[in-house]
Amino acid sequence: MAANRPARGTRVSVTLVDVAREAGVDQSTVSRVLRDDHRAKATDETRARIREVAARLGYVPNATARSLAMRRTSTIALLIPQVSGFIYADIIKGAGDEARRLGYVLVVADGSEMGRANDAIRTLVLEGRVDGLLLASGTLTDQVTDDLASVFGNIVVLNRQIASKIPRIIEDDEKGMYLGTCELISAGHRRIGCLAGPKDVDTSRRRVAGYRKALREAGISASSELVVHTSFDEAGGHEGMFRLLDVSRPPTAVAAASLAGAVGAMAAARERGVVIPDDLSIVAFHDSPLADYLAPALTTIAMPLRELGRQAVQMLHRQIIGEPGPKAVTVREPEPLVIRRQSVATLHSAAG
Repeated sequence: MAANRPARGTRVSVTLVDVAREAGVDQSTVSRVLRDDHRAKATDETRARIREVAARLGYVPNATARSLAMRRTSTIALLIPQVSGFIYADIIKGAGDEARRLGYVLVVADGSEMGRANDAIRTLVLEGRVDGLLLASGTLTDQVTDDLASVFGNIVVLNRQIASKIPRIIEDDEKGMYLGTCELISAGHRRIGCLAGPKDVDTSRRRVAGYRKALREAGISASSELVVHTSFDEAGGHEGMFRLLDVSRPPTAVAAASLAGAVGAMAAARERGVVIPDDLSIVAFHDSPLADYLAPALTTIAMPLRELGRQAVQMLHRQIIGEPGPKAVTVREPEPLVIRRQSVATLHSAAG
């Protein structure tokens, strides 16, 4: 395949992505072949093609990448699902403060468009622009994380259980949702719905486990029709609440597995003429200043997200400097805390 050459007199920066696309291989293979890395799984013909394409396109390895073995960049990257997400400000704050204390610059990448985000992260890694990666995106597959880990050793995954041996740190999702559900039970509710996240996301599974544990300890039978799996965002909560309100015996209370989902759920209730908390109580997983400004103010479960970000950077720093450390951490302190506002009412009727 012939490549379009830049016009004479212009200077175009050719990247590993360009070489990989032209050669018909992945970026990690290009990186390894051009570094004469013995781990490159490529035939002699493929190696020759990669080198020919790199020379033809005028690819010049990044200066930082060439010297990565000798010096660090003092930069780490944090990939999050959505920069505007309610909960990520605290993670960024905790990670940023600790990174600064340890002498790093923290770069935040928006993973809302995962294809582009993955390409950007791989470029940062393969061109040697960062010392380490913090991956907080629940949509990253094991294949993607393993692929990154195969060419880059300094990675910590936040709030996600993964099959590989990449170090990870999680919040105590089960306990947080357990406490939120107990808050509803203490208010007299027994028919409690759960706005869960996607079935295939482990954070959602842990939160549903906390919900079920609270019901079980209270002697309340868990009804499958009251557990609705949807996305964590506002649209998911909106659609999920409609489904809960449409069951033959709607719940008197709802435990939402995300703050954004709770916001969407409250809008759906309002559209149906359901008054919160008079007709329906609701508790949301995660806290934000936004909760104070909803109508009514939303009762939430505050999780130690700043501590999660802080400890994640500490784990990554130990990898970067070659210091041994734990492979799996659950942040249990400070403990999850129920922030009582005005979205939960005491149920006096036996109907609940």
